[in-house]
Amino acid sequence: MKKYLMDVWQIPESAIIIEPHARHTTTNFRNAARIMFRNGFPVEKAAVVTSSFSHLNFVEGMDSRCLRELGYVPYRLGKRLNERMMEFFSLQESLIIQPTEPIDP
Repeated sequence: MKKYLMDVWQIPESAIIIEPHARHTTTNFRNAARIMFRNGFPVEKAAVVTSSFSHLNFVEGMDSRCLRELGYVPYRLGKRLNERMMEFFSLQESLIIQPTEPIDP
């Protein structure tokens, strides 16, 4: 996806954040939101999530899984920009640390 963003959309490498610690999509979104908070991203501005068409379809219905696995939803989704891209807004809930999760960064 990083290569896709750079090649197709001409996004500079320095503007792409890759979250390397998550075990699944719910913690990937949580960790990405934390990175955005820690780096001073304005919460009213969207970041862009990119993935396959089918995976973004899954992401659009992931709130209930987040509630079940994390106890909260760490993000708010915005518009679907195309088949492979969607807006993503970080929420303060993402900063909740889960002491029972061994790799909660």
